[in-house]
Amino acid sequence: MKSLIRFFRKLMSPCQTESGITVVEVGATMLVFLTALFAVAEMGWFFVHQNTLTSAVREGIRIGTVGATSVDGNGNALSRENSIKQAIQQSAAAVMDIESPNIFIFPVDADWTDPDDPAVVGMASAGGAGAFMRVRVNFTHQFFTQLIGGFFGTGDTIVMSSEGTYRNENFILGGGS
Repeated sequence: MKSLIRFFRKLMSPCQTESGITVVEVGATMLVFLTALFAVAEMGWFFVHQNTLTSAVREGIRIGTVGATSVDGNGNALSRENSIKQAIQQSAAAVMDIESPNIFIFPVDADWTDPDDPAVVGMASAGGAGAFMRVRVNFTHQFFTQLIGGFFGTGDTIVMSSEGTYRNENFILGGGS
């Protein structure tokens, strides 16, 4: 009987040392903390890319609206379309690398929708004086971890898009600035 009482006392008494419990608690807490830390970093980087993309589109629209043209690194005059693309790429260069094929410049329909013909969207025309135009830029954002990227779809990338619609001023083509 004494051995049975001793067994129950030992079973019901608290552990002599809690070092194992502390390790488990720290591990569980660190898992939650690190997940939250990576989530904040990922979302911060995502929003930096989105804001930079939006700002770059605005810079391209400013060039397109007034009919201005730029020069390339060798001093050669660029077309209006390439001037818009250059303005977008230079505006975003500090944060992201936007490739020229991901920049679309095209006229919009009378009801402000995109043209039905994909060839029109892909032709990169800056339009004439008074034309309503749209600039759209796509960028593939790479997440740091697949854990957070998994919330946005499959894989660790997501295609971000920013666009703006503008009306060309009554400029004289070829005038440049």
